[in-house]
Amino acid sequence: MSRAPRKDAAANRERVLDAATELIRRNGEKVPMADIASQAGVGIGTVYRHFATREELLSAIVHRSFELALANARAAAGQPGSALEGVRSFLVATLRDRDRFVLPLHGGPVVFDDAIRALQAEVRVVLQSLVDRGHAAHELRSDLTPIDLIVSASLLSRPLPSVEDWDLYAGRQIELLLNGLRL
Repeated sequence: MSRAPRKDAAANRERVLDAATELIRRNGEKVPMADIASQAGVGIGTVYRHFATREELLSAIVHRSFELALANARAAAGQPGSALEGVRSFLVATLRDRDRFVLPLHGGPVVFDDAIRALQAEVRVVLQSLVDRGHAAHELRSDLTPIDLIVSASLLSRPLPSVEDWDLYAGRQIELLLNGLRL
């Protein structure tokens, strides 16, 4: 029987993941583990106690990112009202959470294990339910797929380097996209 980690250990793990997410997004996946520890305010031993290898850390970050994507997809699909509003909700949530994502489509490491693949598949299933609802109500184009939503969300969440108010531009792109999806 395994017991839950102590609260301070769980908090340290989350700080390490937050620091690694920020540094990897800024500097790439080869950022030194010591830099991650420093950013998290923990010792290097704490990092290695939670993540024995860089690969384990990268996997945990990607896993956490897919969990966030799944939560956003579920919230969008569970939203009452039109499927188009659900699609808007998913795109806006992805834009809102863009700094928390470290996923392959978001420029992150290409890491896939069975747990990550299961989350990835669940995101697609949930988004398919939203798309199916839109198709059944004749609200969404018949050729729209979950992959279209995932790619669009990924592109919107990657600000262009020279654009100062990305949220404004991305919001406009969301509205243009929604107009193109509407029947």
